[in-house]
This record gives sequence, C-alpha cells and structure tokens, in this order.
Amino acid sequence: MSGFAVAASATPGPVNIIGAMTGARYGMGQALIFVTGATASFLFILITFGAGLLRGAEWITALQVPMIVIGSTYLVWMAVGLLRDDGVTDRPTFLRTPGFWSGVLVQGLNPKAWLAVVSSLSAFVLPLTDRVTGLAVFAALFGAICWTSLAMWAWGGAQITPNRMRLFNRAMALALVVAVTWMLGKTFF
Repeated sequence: MSGFAVAASATPGPVNIIGAMTGARYGMGQALIFVTGATASFLFILITFGAGLLRGAEWITALQVPMIVIGSTYLVWMAVGLLRDDGVTDRPTFLRTPGFWSGVLVQGLNPKAWLAVVSSLSAFVLPLTDRVTGLAVFAALFGAICWTSLAMWAWGGAQITPNRMRLFNRAMALALVVAVTWMLGKTFF
C-alpha cells in the first residue's frame, strides 16, 4: 500500500506540477494551503469511492471516464495559461493565488487521482476480508504520503528564482500536456 501511495503521489502529475508552480510563484506557505486542499480532495474521492465499492461499483465506473475527460480538458486549459504567462512574479496577483479550494478543485478534476483511486481500491481494499478497516488504514496512509509528496513538489518549486520563471512555466506546461496525454492514453487505449 505504501509503495503504491508513494508512486501515485510523488510521480509527476498535474497536481504535483501545479503545487510546484504555486511554490515558485507564491512561496511555500501559500503552496501548503493548496497542497492541503488537494490532499483533502483526494481523500474525499478515495473514501467516497471506497464506500461506494463496498455497496456496488456500477456508479463509480459510470463516473470515471467523464471525470477524466473533464479533468483533462481543464488541465490542458491550465497548460495554455502557463504557456501564455510571461513569468513576471512581482505584480499583485491576489485574485489568482491558488489556495485550499483551488487544490480541492484541481485534485477533484485530476485524471491521475481518479485512476489512482480506482486502481488502488481494486488492488488493496477489495481483496480484504475487512474492507472497512482496510479502507480506513489505506486512507490514513495515502493521506499522509500524498500531503508529504505534494509538499515536496511545492518546496522544489519555491526554489525557482524569478529570472527562471518563464522557462519553468514552459516546462511545467509541457509536463501537464504530457501527463494528460499519458492519462488519456491509459484510459482509452
């Protein structure tokens, strides 16, 4: 369970990239607020899906593909915004600062999160005799690992100097598009 949680949380993906961007542009304090929202959103999806799997999986499979498509569209829109950004960090951006609810939204629309939830529940919770305890343990474990992994990405982003921001934006936009392409490929092919 821990290995899967680390692989799913620490590997590059949309929320990791946005966490790094938040750290780079707004500093570690603001990035941790975003990270906390993203982690809360992931745990909500994990627990909701887990509870649903204990009752029947039909409703979950019906939601999976539409959420991946909606999330992918949103993430490509974000990548286009990064490509257009000039990298200037010293102007006021109060209304655009990602916070807790931005983290909730981005993670809720993150195709990687949906794939991780379905895969992890199928592999680690459904085979258990006591699925309720298994889900509780897995959610606690995944929550701690997810928050720590996202915080590390935010810290890495906070280390970016202002004169490198434009290049960093371009690299993160490319990384978002690659992550979305991989997730769509995994979903549909």
